[in-house]
Amino acid sequence: MQALGLVWGDVDALAPDMVEKRTRIPEPLHFGARLLFDNWRKRRSDDGFVVGRDVPSRALSPVLRNLVLYEPVDGRRDFAVRLAGSALIRRFGCDITGLKLSELFDHESFECHRAAMSEIVTTDTPNALDVKLTAKGRTQLHFEVLGLPVLAADRAAVWVLGGLFYHDWAK
Repeated sequence: MQALGLVWGDVDALAPDMVEKRTRIPEPLHFGARLLFDNWRKRRSDDGFVVGRDVPSRALSPVLRNLVLYEPVDGRRDFAVRLAGSALIRRFGCDITGLKLSELFDHESFECHRAAMSEIVTTDTPNALDVKLTAKGRTQLHFEVLGLPVLAADRAAVWVLGGLFYHDWAK
């Protein structure tokens, strides 16, 4: 795949033979994930991390391409992608803005992702994962995912700000 002059390998991350292994990690390790996490933690200790005020922001400019914003819909039975950075194209093969989780994953994977997002919203705690996508015993993609509870622009609803950070990208 080629986009904006970047060439990515021919990885079909949604292929039926692709296996996703998700391992929870206590805190983010990737440089970009740390930057996002530290910024989120600082804003939370002030008056909260708010969509529209804290993201997008100059402080997060190095990682904006890695961010995705999810809004709970139907009582958290699904999550709608409100904004997705260009790095998500590598994972999903297209711009996922406007799609729902249920449109991105098969039923089993959807339930796993939906449950993780719902947990972030209900417990108001972050979730960091190390993720490997493998096919035929070979790692195709290796990335870190960070999910953070954030306040919607109305400062009432809790949404999920996600970050997807590839280990084979320098930053």
